[in-house]
Amino acid sequence: MKRSIRITTSLMILTSSVAIAAAQNKNSSSPTAGASPSAFESKEIKFDGANVSLAGTLLLPKLESGKRAPAVLIIAGSRQTPRDGLTFGTAKQLIYRDLAEYLTARGYITLRYDKRCVGASQCVKPASFDDYIDDAQGAIEYLREQPQVDAERIFVFGHSEGGLIAATIGAINDGRLAGVILAATPGRTLNKMMRDQIQSRMAEAGKPEKEVADFLARYDRVLRGLMSGVQDFSREKLNEKDQYDAMLIDLIKQREVVISLLINDPLQIVHNIKFPVLALQGKKDVQVAVKDAQFLEEALKRKQHPDATVVLFDDVDHLLKTNKGAAGWASYADASRPLDANLLTVMTDWMRMKSK
Repeated sequence: MKRSIRITTSLMILTSSVAIAAAQNKNSSSPTAGASPSAFESKEIKFDGANVSLAGTLLLPKLESGKRAPAVLIIAGSRQTPRDGLTFGTAKQLIYRDLAEYLTARGYITLRYDKRCVGASQCVKPASFDDYIDDAQGAIEYLREQPQVDAERIFVFGHSEGGLIAATIGAINDGRLAGVILAATPGRTLNKMMRDQIQSRMAEAGKPEKEVADFLARYDRVLRGLMSGVQDFSREKLNEKDQYDAMLIDLIKQREVVISLLINDPLQIVHNIKFPVLALQGKKDVQVAVKDAQFLEEALKRKQHPDATVVLFDDVDHLLKTNKGAAGWASYADASRPLDANLLTVMTDWMRMKSK
């Protein structure tokens, strides 16, 4: 089936109001991510994306014969990301696997998948960021075809960059969705987000102010070049062995994909979502800031979305995990921390209400 999706598509604008909530982790009495799950079935599956075959894991709770259950599609962040999570150095942060098992233990069918060119999925170079959106649409179509899935109760969960995919699907999807969940989702263009991330990362690493300023100047030149169509960046003399230059090299190599993220305002996507929206944001996130969630809230409020909730969590980082220490990149090395219990409860309580 041919799909035509553009991240800049302008669709119907809905009217009503936005609810804003603040959650305090210390008041949570919810179960943790490590709570003993009920028995579920795991299936290795494949489905068609945009001219590519993608592999994933379908988790099914035990259901009575003939019964159907609500489903959740989990969309990972950062383009080429495997289905289970992310790796930082030697730390494997299997956040998507943990989330899927948590939800399936509570009666939801879940599907998580390897992005194209990673894991067991086929490698076809994306022509643009739209291909990642088409891939996720293929996953939704797969879920709708499953006899155990209640097609009227499918949720789309997107984390970080995956939230932009989920938001776009919520704006352009022709079928029925029970809701769209945006977890640590940017409210600014990629160039603004990355600039802040790099600056904080270099500062935390103790880099001298001049070195930080010099790199940010180089960053600004490269990003301006990408947005204006420059193809040759040899004058910058980028060193692939330098971790910060390597980020720029990666952007240059993936210019076809990142250009949409550089020039398109996420808020123009979010305010066109046609379904209930839940935005989750940790205050100790050093990649996506609280102000991003506030921008999302303002966009939804400005367009008077009829059913939107934004929730902030005091001790939650970008990995959706509890962080009682200082906000910083060092926390990524600790894979033992669980997904935040309060965040999971807020999300599942919201989903329960929307799937009735």
